[in-house]
Amino acid sequence: MNPTSLYIHIPFCFRKCLFCSFVIAVAQDHRREEYVKALILEMKKHEGGNLKTIYFGGGTPSMLDENHLDVLMDAIGKNFSFQNDIEITIEANPESIGPSKARYLKARGFNRVSLGVQSLQDRYLRFLGRNHDAQKARDAHRILREAGFANINLDLMYAFPGQTEEELQEDVRAIARLGSEHLSLYTLTIEPNSRFHAVQVKLDDDEKLARQYLMIARILDEYGLGQYEVSNFAKPGFGSQHNRNYWLGGPYLGLGVGAHGFDGRRRYWNTSNLQEYIQRASSAGQLIDGFEDLTDAQLTMEKLLFGLRMNEGVPWALVPPVKAGLLQTWVKDGFLLLENENLKATDRGRLILDELSARLI
Repeated sequence: MNPTSLYIHIPFCFRKCLFCSFVIAVAQDHRREEYVKALILEMKKHEGGNLKTIYFGGGTPSMLDENHLDVLMDAIGKNFSFQNDIEITIEANPESIGPSKARYLKARGFNRVSLGVQSLQDRYLRFLGRNHDAQKARDAHRILREAGFANINLDLMYAFPGQTEEELQEDVRAIARLGSEHLSLYTLTIEPNSRFHAVQVKLDDDEKLARQYLMIARILDEYGLGQYEVSNFAKPGFGSQHNRNYWLGGPYLGLGVGAHGFDGRRRYWNTSNLQEYIQRASSAGQLIDGFEDLTDAQLTMEKLLFGLRMNEGVPWALVPPVKAGLLQTWVKDGFLLLENENLKATDRGRLILDELSARLI
């Protein structure tokens, strides 16, 4: 495996948000030291890649102390080479960003920060169980700018039960006015391992969510954030290179508890139990909990499905002959557009792309 993208999972969080179903660890700060050591042991098994992107995800990676980040970044530099235009992203929550941490991250080589704002309305931040308020989010964005970051992503969540069009419009404009280079859009979903699922939170109907989605895309475009993927918007030249590698089916190495990786044929995933991960890594044990070898047909289908999520679409030549008739029907129905032998989703098609993808599979 010679990955160009590296993902490192940092599971630690101040608290678990009510919508969260990710592999995280709350009140486990005492395990940071041994977890970082375990990450480096796993990393040494995969040395040699020439990296174009590095992504620290979580969890809240910005919770790590500077000495832990130093150790990790030094280890990455020893085990991998970097391409000249490498994109190095770290996810952060507003409460973990202060002037000193922001300056450190910039000096340490991080050149992109993904800030988990979610909303700039305190009512909905409390509803989500976030550990910050709107002012803290604004402050964190300002602090990152002052530290010299010129590539910031903001996360925006919508589709809260009872959220009005006026509330959402105000929220979208408030976040867009901050002037970030990128925005990732998330629909509130009720995941099985979340608190929202346990208390049976009910979402609004699909028709309302569709109207909200189209309105968000329109407003973001007004602020220069063009849609380049179903849930991602960016100013020209600021699309996520790390995510693009995923969407194009490129190989990537995933390190850490619950992390996934892909070598171009095999998809694998590590144990999602923090204690097991640390113990297995320390004893040179097997960290992978499972894997799936994809067939040529499966690889082609994944490229087709991910390609339809991107504005650029996919070449018609990629379409399996057995699916050609179905896709041509969707072109006639206005869900897809065939232009210069390239197949793309229309605005109408993006609204039901998950449903179309399920039918294709």
